Amino acid sequence: MRLLDDQLERSLSPGGRLDALLGALEFATEPAVDPKGELARTVCVAVDPDLLVTVNEMTQNYQVLDNSADPAGPVHPGTGQGLAVAWLDRLRAMAKHTCVTPLPYAQASLDAVAEMADDGLSHQATTGAADVLDQILGVVSLRGATLFGDSHLSAASIDLLTAQAPTVAVSPLPSGQETPPDFNPRRVSDTLVAAPFDPSVGAALSAVGRTPMTPDYVPQSLRFALQHDSRTARMQDALGAMAWQALSPHQTPRQTVLLPDATWDLSDGEARSILSATSTLLHSGLAIPRPLPTLIGEARAGAQPNPVDTTFGVDAQEAVDDWVSQGLGDEVRRVWGLTAALTVDARTGLTGVQYTDPLRQDALRAVSQSVPADARDDAARERLAAIRRTVGDLFNAVTVVNPGGSYTLATEHSPLPLVLRNELPVPIRVSLRVETPAGMSATDVGVQEIPPGFLPVKVPVEVNVSQRMAVDVTLHTPDGLPLGDPVRLSVHSNAYGKPLFFITISAATVLFALTGRRLWHRFRGQPDRADLDREDEPTAPEKGAQWQR
Repeated sequence: MRLLDDQLERSLSPGGRLDALLGALEFATEPAVDPKGELARTVCVAVDPDLLVTVNEMTQNYQVLDNSADPAGPVHPGTGQGLAVAWLDRLRAMAKHTCVTPLPYAQASLDAVAEMADDGLSHQATTGAADVLDQILGVVSLRGATLFGDSHLSAASIDLLTAQAPTVAVSPLPSGQETPPDFNPRRVSDTLVAAPFDPSVGAALSAVGRTPMTPDYVPQSLRFALQHDSRTARMQDALGAMAWQALSPHQTPRQTVLLPDATWDLSDGEARSILSATSTLLHSGLAIPRPLPTLIGEARAGAQPNPVDTTFGVDAQEAVDDWVSQGLGDEVRRVWGLTAALTVDARTGLTGVQYTDPLRQDALRAVSQSVPADARDDAARERLAAIRRTVGDLFNAVTVVNPGGSYTLATEHSPLPLVLRNELPVPIRVSLRVETPAGMSATDVGVQEIPPGFLPVKVPVEVNVSQRMAVDVTLHTPDGLPLGDPVRLSVHSNAYGKPLFFITISAATVLFALTGRRLWHRFRGQPDRADLDREDEPTAPEKGAQWQR
């Protein structure tokens, strides 16, 4: 694996973002601090599957680019292997006694994923994300919830999630929905229930830490420069927002979801302060645990099947330009088309899906909401350009070898020898298309499987003329996607085809007839008319006499 920089290594180091968040949770859920396990039941660790995959790869040997702006440039060995192993072991231990649930893969904007219009990618971003957590952490992660910590649930996201497994969307209540606001769950489609939370609390939590941010769901009219407040003031605002409802008996709603932005960057002390405040509310009786599985069950039970609330979803938020999302979708579909033609390498066990999966992951990273809002569009364009180059290289890695000269066919049925090249690490099934001129035809050889390397193929042809011809050869996947560049071959045939056949047969017939006639006359002792115009040859004595003169 190759990383652009060592930012993740710093995050895993003591005092780094990931180390601080996990360390604070470990401390707050210790039996001595949380004897009844109330906080452990209340908390659910939301993990980005892409982050987990990357950290897991770091446990092996990996490399880091010397210059992140030059992806093809020199690299140096990464030094975070031990940090990655230790952090993953701690997270696995935590996952055994707390709830763990996935975020959308790579924190991708579901609006942008919906714009890509690819069912496989939509599944990978949402429903399939839990499988990644299960595999790496060795637990059964919580399914049935989709967390929107930094954006609204839009109409496009509703359509995307409705096409997946039944789920509960934990999302901020859209501004201006109701007065007073209604935080009760509501069904927004046949398979999707929305469980709204107070966006003001989520925004206050997201403003805490080293890199304060304002979630996308906060209206422009309510935004302000967070840097104008001190770090301490932002922390106090967050603690006050958490405790406000608990300290106000008549304040509604009486249940709340504390969901900060997924890029929350807290120090160890800040993370402990927020968890300590939550524990204080629980231990003092001002709040009771409401685990995420309970929230999911209550939301499904409380949301009436009918009528469906069609007003909840907001307009889709443009994480990136539409043409970028659509371009990413086009490339993903090309990758799926190539993947369908790939098979399993018997030597390594590598499958086509495994080989091309990083490209689909890159498409989701291209629309990640972890990138600052003002840089998302440029970042997405750069990734789209890189994905296009890579996909183009994959398709061009399978081609017909151009011999650079000409072929000479000895007979009209001599096969056309070709060599197919596959520079991919997995075998690929291809269809060979041979376009011949008039006077020449080629037999379809069917689907061929090219192993990594080369495959010689002989194409049966029939030639009816003797001349130099141009033959165009192309490769396609079985579904018709072109592979490599077309190759034009120069073919010379010495065969005369059917005319030569009839001439040969006619000449042979005449020869046999003449030979048969001569033999017939000789056997009957009759002179052959073909010999009548010749002078009689001298006999043997006459010849001898001639020599005696």
